[in-house]
This record gives sequence, structure tokens and C-alpha cells, in this order.
Amino acid sequence: MNASHRTSRGVSRVEAMVALAVMAFGMLAVVGVQSTLRLNADSARQRSEATRLAQETLEKKRDFTVIESVAGQSAWADIAAAGPTDEVIGNTTYRVRSFVTTYTDPPAKALRVEVRWDDRAGGEQRVELTSAIAGAAPGLSGTLAIRPGTAAVAPVRRPMGRHPTIPVAARDFGDKSAFVPPSLYQRTIIVFDNVSGLITGLCLFEYEDVTNESITPDSIQSCSDNTTAQLLSGYVRFQRRTDGGELTAADVENPMGPALRLRMQVQLSSSGHPEFPLCFDDANVFSVADGALPLVTYYCVVFSNSNLSWSGISTLVAQDVDNDPSHPWQIGSDNGTLSRYRVCRYTTASSDAQSIANVDHPRNYSNVGGNLTNQNFVVVSALKSCPTDAPANPAGGDFVNSNTLQHQPAPS
Repeated sequence: MNASHRTSRGVSRVEAMVALAVMAFGMLAVVGVQSTLRLNADSARQRSEATRLAQETLEKKRDFTVIESVAGQSAWADIAAAGPTDEVIGNTTYRVRSFVTTYTDPPAKALRVEVRWDDRAGGEQRVELTSAIAGAAPGLSGTLAIRPGTAAVAPVRRPMGRHPTIPVAARDFGDKSAFVPPSLYQRTIIVFDNVSGLITGLCLFEYEDVTNESITPDSIQSCSDNTTAQLLSGYVRFQRRTDGGELTAADVENPMGPALRLRMQVQLSSSGHPEFPLCFDDANVFSVADGALPLVTYYCVVFSNSNLSWSGISTLVAQDVDNDPSHPWQIGSDNGTLSRYRVCRYTTASSDAQSIANVDHPRNYSNVGGNLTNQNFVVVSALKSCPTDAPANPAGGDFVNSNTLQHQPAPS
């Protein structure tokens, strides 16, 4: 009987060595990955700690209770550069340093916090955070929840310590602020009381180069208390489209112009005023040339009567374009031409018959007892109607009420 024999082979020495070499390379790769992961985790932890230290330093600087230096209290005026100081966390030493730049107009401090450390490989790492700290008393933050009132009823101050109706560009001189409104020829300085917001002075400078940047206390020394008046201000935007259908609220939400030359006027229905209102705007023959001015900014000074109030209406007066009577624009009803426009008033009212507060821009102001700002208009082609809008609905993503009513020509 023949028996079959199966030949068995073992693993040769060469094959074993190759297998060991492959395993060794694989293990080295695994060790390398683990080392990289550990290094990255260590770096992430260090960066997180450095960011936390920088944020803590920023918050400590911002944690002031008064503006000027007072013993026993943290003050905005005391915020200054500091460091470097060492903070040891685990096996890492962090070097914390802060840099401060102070500005005076408006008062603010630019703060930069820098945290440096050496990583596991000996390389220097850095985290830097920056912030701006306004010179505003912390107590003023409570006014954010207060509905702004009129100057004579409920003065609410802005962070710079002034009444909110004072133009932002006005120079602050402590208890007063001075503002140069736009004007082509005559330079005028309007002086405001910082608490009430009322106008207490009017200074006239013929052809002098007076700007908001160049005003000094000496500029208003002789005229800071020579009148009592209220401010009426706002913007005039332009939507000059003539094609397509009627305009919608979106068309006048932020129209880009360009602006046409105009002037503002205030016609008073109240009596006892010592002078006629005085209005300023930036729509002059040069600014509107070649369509360079997108919108008009206006400021009107209404001189108060003995009741410190006024009643009346503000209107636009069209001016020749480029000071050339052959290129006019007119405010009027549609006559089939492109040179006529209608003036629409931004307002919350649904009709002129609706009674609304002066601040909400009625057709006729009644017993205005303080400054009025954001009394805005939009000029549209007479071929179009003034668009209407519904009240804003933030929950639905609508944050702007662009409702308008026809202001000029007077609706019949």
C-alpha cells in the first residue's frame, strides 16, 4: 500500500525578518501619530488657557465703576498698560502684557492684551485680543431700556454724556457742545446745552474757515448764551426711478440717490418767536454736481417763544440744478414729464388724519417741546406714488418700517 506524504515547509529566516521590519515601520508610524496627537492636544490646551487669561485681563480692565480717578474705586481714567507678568499653569509659564492707547474725541481707550508662552517643542506661541473701552459711565447703560423723551420732558444722555439729539460731530466742551452745520458761504456755530439738548447760542462767521475739528472754547465764548432754540434735523433721500410699476417699501428703504439741490424751510403756525427759523443743508451747487451727493442732511434752528415750544410744518424747496435755470426740477403732481417730483414723508402714520407724536413725523408739528431728529423724507418721481409699509416685525425678519405719506404737493 502506497502512502502519500505531504511536504511541510517552515518560515524561512528571511521571511521572518521582512515581517518584523514591516511591523516595526507600522509601530513607528503609530507612535508618530500618537506623539503628534499629544503635541496638538497640548498646544490646544495651552492656547485655550492663554485665551482665557487674555479675556480675564480684558474684563478686569473693563470692570470700572467711575470715569475719573476716585480713591477706593476702579476708574476708566486708571486703565493703563501693564506687565509683563507671569502666570504659571501646569508646566507652562504664560507672560501676560497689556497695551493701552487713549483717545480724547470721543473719549475712549484702545486696549490690546498679549499672552506669550513656549510650547513643548520650545517654540514661542502668542494669543492677542483687542477691545475698545468708551469713556462712558456704567450707570448710563441703564438708559438703553428707557424710551427716549423730548428735551423738556425726559432728557436721556448718550454715552458721551450728552443729550441724544445733539449731533455726534459736535465738539464737547463740558457743559456745552458746539456744532458747525453744513453751509457753502456763511459759517455758523450752533451751541447746545449738554443736559437739555436745547440750543443756547448761535455764532456767525462770515467766510471764515470754521469746522467741527477747529472749534475751540474761545470760538463760542461771546455767543454761547445769546439765544434759546430747538433743533429740527433729518435726511432727504432720493429714489428717482421712473421705469416699471409703482414703488414698494423696499425701493425707499435705502435709496441711493443721487440728490438734487434743495433747501429746507420751516413755516411756523405758532406765535411769539423772535426770529424766523434758520435752516442749513449740504445740497449746494458743488456737492450735487455730477450726482456726487447720495442724500441730503439738514439742520433747522427754530427759535423758541416764551412757552419754549413751536408748531408748524417743514417743507422742501427745489433749487435749480447746477445753478442753471435751464436745468430745473420741480415739486408737483404728475404731468408726464421727468422733471417733476413728489416729496414723501417717512412716518408711522397710516394717514394725515391719524394723530401721532411729533417724534414720529406728522404732517404738522404741534407744541414741539424739544429737539426732533430723524425727520426724514424721500423724493420720488411724480410718475410714482409714495409707497406704504407695515410696522416692523423683527420676529419675522422685518426690522424696518419704510412707510411714507405724500408731503408735497399737499394731498387733496
